[in-house]
Amino acid sequence: MTTSDQAKTTTQNQTWWNRHRLHLALFTIALCVFAATSANRLLKQSQGPHFVYLADSLLHGQLANRTPAPNNNDWIHYQGKQYVSFPPVPAVLMMPFVALFGLSFNDVLFTLFFAALNVLLMFLVLQMLSREQLSTMSQDQNLWLTALFGFGTVHFSCAVLGEVWFTAQIIGVSFSLAYILCATRTRHPLLAGIFLALAFDTRVNLAFTVSYFALQLFFPRPQAGRFQAGGLREILRRALLFSLPILLVGIAQMWMNHARFHQVFEFGHSYLSGPAGKRIQEHGLFAYHYLWWNLSTMICGLPKFYHQLPFLGYDANGMSIFLTTPLFARLFWPRAKPWLYPIVWASLLPALLVPLFYQNSGYVQFGYRFSLDITPYLVMLLSLGRVPMNRTTKILILLSIAVNLAGAIAFKRIGPI
Repeated sequence: MTTSDQAKTTTQNQTWWNRHRLHLALFTIALCVFAATSANRLLKQSQGPHFVYLADSLLHGQLANRTPAPNNNDWIHYQGKQYVSFPPVPAVLMMPFVALFGLSFNDVLFTLFFAALNVLLMFLVLQMLSREQLSTMSQDQNLWLTALFGFGTVHFSCAVLGEVWFTAQIIGVSFSLAYILCATRTRHPLLAGIFLALAFDTRVNLAFTVSYFALQLFFPRPQAGRFQAGGLREILRRALLFSLPILLVGIAQMWMNHARFHQVFEFGHSYLSGPAGKRIQEHGLFAYHYLWWNLSTMICGLPKFYHQLPFLGYDANGMSIFLTTPLFARLFWPRAKPWLYPIVWASLLPALLVPLFYQNSGYVQFGYRFSLDITPYLVMLLSLGRVPMNRTTKILILLSIAVNLAGAIAFKRIGPI
């Protein structure tokens, strides 16, 4: 290699480092914070290793558990076999690690990686909105909103435990954020379809965020004065690319459901036992009966008060999103509504409505964990709505971080486990 080639390579390496050092720093800092908060939980597998057991089953070419579950919490017993009813994408991702480490694989460490990745992806989404001139936020202001997302919402408490319920939500957010990056202005329809498919086969209600891509596809907006070229033919091409992976993953999941429970839309949750099973038998898996329970928890849920130390504790049934993240109150007073603003609302509301009719509020939890599915969209709305990044906003962000730090530390250490 000549001297000029070496100099060119060095310059390229320096350019890459300058471009990505903030991204690497964000990921590393987030990973360290989550790991430090998780603390002793890092040393062993979580109490909800369902995905580890499903990964083991898939590695051996079967759908039922090969070995008995370590506890009785949300495992499905059907026709003499034991199953994991949660959508399988996280288990598929775990398969290489379970192949190496077996059923002792540490799902807590696995979850921390995706939680840190979410912080980086949220920052990239906010930066994209600024580049697209949909947001007026500077890089520093986007870092404040990124901190709010990663550490000032229920994302924090969900990140540090592992366990099937929280791992699914963290990984679902990862794919949602990747979907948003690819679906904005429908630039990468195939990738958008892949990430949405992976998102809904992690958290089923995320399928309803399909409108984020669809509304932009059928109601495109100009960029720098240029309208989307190709007309109807281009719309059909992008729709086909977007739909293909969704159909493939959907068909595969329906086959899996039918192979286990003889119904294409049955994941297995209908066969839950215990109190949940009784509710399902009486009212169904989804019903209007559950709406007030979930809605009141999400909006009005309060902490518990005690007559002795620590005097104040979290309600494991759930707490208001405005209590855990006070800045979300600003969503009702946007200062701007660019063309993407109503599309974001139209994307998050259907995904939120599904768990509001679900037979469980998210118990055991800190805050209202089902809100995590739409939290990336809520943070986008703050950015699109041009929340003023003044002293009051920063105080609310710091207060949110303090609340959720306390929650992440206390969750399942103090209170129900």
